[in-house]
Amino acid sequence: MLLKVFFIFGLLMACTYSTSAQNKSPNNIFAGIKNLPPEKRVAEARELSKTYCRKMPEAEAMRNLDTLDAIARDLNDLPLECAVFDMRADYYSVNRGFNPLSTKYYQAAEQFAEDHGLALEEAIYTHRLGVYYLIYKKNIEACRYFLFAQDKFREIGYNNVPDMAGYFIQAADFYYAIGDYENVRQNLLQALTYDKSGARTKINVLNTLGLTYRNSGAVGLAMQYFNQSLALAEAKRDSVWIGITKGNIGSIYFIQKKYDKALPLIQNDYEVSLRYNQMLNAGIAMLRLVRINLEGGNLQLAGQQLATADTLLAKAREDALNYRVEFYELKARLSERLGNIAESNLFNKKYNAAKDSLERRDNVAAVERVRLQWELEKNKAQLSEIKTNAAIGAYKRNMVIVTLALLIVIGGLIFNRQRLKTKKDKEIAASEQLRLNEELKNATLELHGYTESLVQKNLVIDEIRQEMEKMHLQFTNEGDARELDNMMKAHIMTNESWDEFKKLFTKVHPAFFYRLRNAHPHLTDTDVRLMALLKLNLNNREMAGMLGITLDGVKKAKQRLRKKVGLDAGGEIEDIVDKL
Repeated sequence: MLLKVFFIFGLLMACTYSTSAQNKSPNNIFAGIKNLPPEKRVAEARELSKTYCRKMPEAEAMRNLDTLDAIARDLNDLPLECAVFDMRADYYSVNRGFNPLSTKYYQAAEQFAEDHGLALEEAIYTHRLGVYYLIYKKNIEACRYFLFAQDKFREIGYNNVPDMAGYFIQAADFYYAIGDYENVRQNLLQALTYDKSGARTKINVLNTLGLTYRNSGAVGLAMQYFNQSLALAEAKRDSVWIGITKGNIGSIYFIQKKYDKALPLIQNDYEVSLRYNQMLNAGIAMLRLVRINLEGGNLQLAGQQLATADTLLAKAREDALNYRVEFYELKARLSERLGNIAESNLFNKKYNAAKDSLERRDNVAAVERVRLQWELEKNKAQLSEIKTNAAIGAYKRNMVIVTLALLIVIGGLIFNRQRLKTKKDKEIAASEQLRLNEELKNATLELHGYTESLVQKNLVIDEIRQEMEKMHLQFTNEGDARELDNMMKAHIMTNESWDEFKKLFTKVHPAFFYRLRNAHPHLTDTDVRLMALLKLNLNNREMAGMLGITLDGVKKAKQRLRKKVGLDAGGEIEDIVDKL
């Protein structure tokens, strides 16, 4: 919630007319730029472009930006000329979303800065490329530009970059989007160091730090940061942030099931969210109120609140699938407690369908996180290589002015240094390979132990079931017998144990589920579980026990699976599993 609200504040500020902007005619909006001192031209031109050009037809907007480009050339103002590319990119992004023209102009701004030795502008427009890709959820592309921009800012010196705190916060937004909370915290702490804009940024940063710890399950640390943020907001009498941070503190009490403390804070969060048209966050708060009232037995109020939550989630501009899953679950529980079994069954089906969709989406997100991590490491290596090559290039240029004898000596030193570096790199690589092999070995043992434990538990359940079947006739109370029978039908591979099993399985076979979904996207979750158990070479009886079905059920499931993956009569399903 916090990052989104901060973004809204930024957007509102960006759309505020400057004094000079209000006095310009849309037909000659950049005329006064030439009369400004150089250090103010870019900021004023950008403000005018946002105010007027964004709303113009394409031809008129580009004509005005051509005028600004001519002014920049007449003034020999390279930073302003560079900024024109960025303003063109901004126009197309606002009016067309993610598009080739915006990409071209953003890259042109970066290239212009590099070609003309504008180090600060090169860093800024590299960073803005990252923000552009982040806005449209192109995270793989965004990571490269954020990494390179931060390295360029570091070379310039953070103290020499205006609004360096803002760049750190935007980089934190990127890491927050991919769930890398450690990098979020590093960037936000840097933002606090270089912030010169005042208390509101600090309130935002402290609150977001609290969110990273809450999302990681460290509620104690989360509460510390939320309290710091609230204290600062109260000191500044900032009613908006007071409402936001109180809502987040309420979420901690809610997680801890301290409903008496959570209730007034969540109610306040709901009201503030409505006031600022934050429909998704209002819906989240309302779902929490529903759960509190269900727990307290206030079913009528819970029903009214569920109807409100349904409307709010429908109005939310953001993706609300995970909260829609929660809505269906609460609706099913409420219907059951009200005695409406048919409606409860209907919403249970919707809950399971939405949960499956969420799981599939989360699987895709997990794969993207793996790809992002790989991309980050690759780009760090590339950045290091670029630095090394640049250093070597500078060194070679200096070599021209030395004598031949000195060249031979230095060449010998470089060769020896490279030889030692190569030897050291090989040692590091060998050590890293040993570590990876050891991690894989431990993960394999852990998965084997976990699977064996499940198999043993199933054997025990089978033995108990057989004994109970012998004793079944001794029960005179039919209800007790039916209750016991239902209990014994429960199998080991519950959703919770499947999640734990899946984590261990992925450590040993990291690409299995990704390749399986790509090769056979039509498989159900039950099919996927069966394929995973086949990968572990379990026999039919072991799989039957873990899946809670009969031996015949396993055989039929395998037959159905053969048809779904298109196996001919001579093929074996195990051969397909081995290739994944």
